[in-house]
Amino acid sequence: MRVSAKYSGSKRTEYIRVQNGDDTGQLKRVAPRSFTDAHRCDPTKEWHMTQEPGVGPMGGLPLEATDFVGRGSELVALEGALTQSRLVTVTGPGGVGKTRLALRAARRSRDTRGQDAFWVELSALADPGLLPHTVASALGLAQGEAVAPLEAVVRRLQSGHSILVLDTCEHLVDACAELAQALLRHAGGVTVLATSRQSLNVSGEHVFSVEPLPVRADGGDALELFVRRAQAAVPGLAMDEDARQQATRLCRSLDGMPLAIELAAVRLRALPLSVLIEHFANGVPLLARLRGGTPRHETLRAAIDWSFGLCTEAEQTLWERLSVFSGPFDFDAVQYVCAGEPLDPAELVESLAGLVDKSVLIRDGERYRMLDMIREYGAELAQSAGSVETLREAHGVYYTELVRAFDRDFDAAGQFARHSVLRHQDGQLRTALENALDAGRYQQAALIARSLWRYWFIAGKNTEGRYWCHRIAEHLAPGTSERAWVLSTHAYLAALQADPEGYRHADEATAIAKAIDDPALTGRANLAMHVAAAAAGKVEAAFAAVERGAPALRTAGDLSGSLLLEAQHAFLHALSGQARTAVEMCDAGLRRMDENEMEPGWVRAAFDYVLGLARFQLADYTGASQATVASLRFDGIMDDVQGSALNLEVLAWTSARSKRLDYAAWLLGAADTQWQRLGGRLMGNPVMEQQHLVIERELRDALEEERFAVRWLDGASHPLGTVIERATAGGGLVPELPAGKPAKPLTPRELEVARLVAQGLSNREIAEHLVLSKRTIDVHVEHILAKLAVASRQEIGDKLDGDS
Repeated sequence: MRVSAKYSGSKRTEYIRVQNGDDTGQLKRVAPRSFTDAHRCDPTKEWHMTQEPGVGPMGGLPLEATDFVGRGSELVALEGALTQSRLVTVTGPGGVGKTRLALRAARRSRDTRGQDAFWVELSALADPGLLPHTVASALGLAQGEAVAPLEAVVRRLQSGHSILVLDTCEHLVDACAELAQALLRHAGGVTVLATSRQSLNVSGEHVFSVEPLPVRADGGDALELFVRRAQAAVPGLAMDEDARQQATRLCRSLDGMPLAIELAAVRLRALPLSVLIEHFANGVPLLARLRGGTPRHETLRAAIDWSFGLCTEAEQTLWERLSVFSGPFDFDAVQYVCAGEPLDPAELVESLAGLVDKSVLIRDGERYRMLDMIREYGAELAQSAGSVETLREAHGVYYTELVRAFDRDFDAAGQFARHSVLRHQDGQLRTALENALDAGRYQQAALIARSLWRYWFIAGKNTEGRYWCHRIAEHLAPGTSERAWVLSTHAYLAALQADPEGYRHADEATAIAKAIDDPALTGRANLAMHVAAAAAGKVEAAFAAVERGAPALRTAGDLSGSLLLEAQHAFLHALSGQARTAVEMCDAGLRRMDENEMEPGWVRAAFDYVLGLARFQLADYTGASQATVASLRFDGIMDDVQGSALNLEVLAWTSARSKRLDYAAWLLGAADTQWQRLGGRLMGNPVMEQQHLVIERELRDALEEERFAVRWLDGASHPLGTVIERATAGGGLVPELPAGKPAKPLTPRELEVARLVAQGLSNREIAEHLVLSKRTIDVHVEHILAKLAVASRQEIGDKLDGDS
């Protein structure tokens, strides 16, 4: 058997263990072999290929030792791919469940389409030259005719309709690719389904990527897998709600990886769940083995070792360096952090592509990510190589410069693109901050925090931002500019949460700024003081902050900060009952933006929001709606949850006063969902809260309770993107209900079932996916048909499409 593989350039050096008859052996180095040479018929030997009696399609698929959990939608999609392509390769990292998914799809294809099904297990095959022989054996062919094994395989599969599963191809990619090509060209009756950590790269191949099981708030399929395996390992095991929550944490720490979850569940025979979780939290590896498993499945570590051994030396180096990233990262980051001897630019690109192809890296559009267990393996390599701190320093420099540029150029052209880049870097930003604090690079941590102030509140991450500011400030000396910058950020975020603590931080920051006499710091500190004082009800202090902050921001050349202060002050005037003054201030701010040829962006959205609120107060409902919709459109692009919620509120108020009552109730429901995400409504502002209560009471009285509830619940059920799309498309897209006949909304479970029906799943498949009885699903579907007033399952999908 082969035990390792090392690459040098494009050539692989392989080793085989030569047995000595006493279950021991020695390693012997062998030269790599070409598949095209190896599979040719040996002229010195006659091969007689006949089909063995008693071996047929019904015996071609292995039995499943355990039940199949989840993967309902993936299974449907894979079955669809098998009807569209004659070569489908299921790819994904080791332990993700490729084999089980392929086996289930093959069995269903055999049962529903009447295909012969054959299974070829390749994990124990080291020599690519023996691939045709292995496939021939799986087909039940003996050495009877004088033909090459590959030719015999082609002949066998030329007639009829069959599905051939090649399981675990990654170490035999070239050989499997050549075999697949031969079958596609010469055996028209066969469909090839392969599982591999990388694609075969064959023309006509459909690559089907498999992700780990989702770990939702309720645990989802990952928890269900754990529970079933745990109860199989420990008969009679009770899983109450507390145990299920603990198990969900465990599944999340295991990235939803099926193999890891199964290994963990088996350990419950010896360890209580709480101890098992603690072991994982402390990084204790699982060493348990699954009895009866193939060698590569004995441990998750073995699976990762397997992938590592298949990488070139350059790929192995890159794997090690990429371990410094947490969460998604992009190519620019890879270039900066990971380049350097022995990876020149060209080799870095090639190695990155190789790791994606081998499923070590997962590519999501323009970004890449590593599963935690894969990353931790690379981190061990970096630790052994002594490169950890060097990698962390490079990582910190890159992300510090990234956030500095975001803050410095906030209102420059391309704001949305820069925000989008940063929005996908949360994991990296946390890592950069943590590494800086661990290494004592407190000034770097402070620089990151002061640069992220706008990003944190636009992204609705106020609490996280405050957490980092608190930790960083503990390490900064009193009276220093670094401390004042961090306290300003902390104060701003706290004020947006209506926390009086923000005023205390702003007070210290402004005092330090005054002593240092730095215009940029003075401007930022008073910008924070303005919003903190307003939130604390200290109106005079807020006005004083404007008097100090406005000239300082102009002196510092901070146009973006100056405009934001104007928008904040206009908002304060609106809340103080000075709506006309607020409108005048907003108009002046917008003219100033135009004069400076500033690209429309988040600051403009802030002015438009205040303008909408003020016009609502002046009963200019058309103008209020126009301004609010314009602001909401920008907030949607920036994914600004708080800004979106504020705009949805004002739009609901405007719609109510414009007698668009159903739409107003719908918008209040949509806004409430966002307030739930943020942990509080309307920033705790008493003036706006009072207006909300007045509008809600008017709508409940006008619509009557049941009708209001229907509209409110419908608005609350849609994702923010859908809500913004409807609102900015002109609004009023909620159809009017006939008087006295309110539509009955689908319950959350009915909506989940309806979406699965729309995907084409049968009631039985839905029952398996949701782990419910088929009869329960039957009842749900009956209720859905009645509530939606449709007669067929197809119409359910059409109805959902029409409502989305």
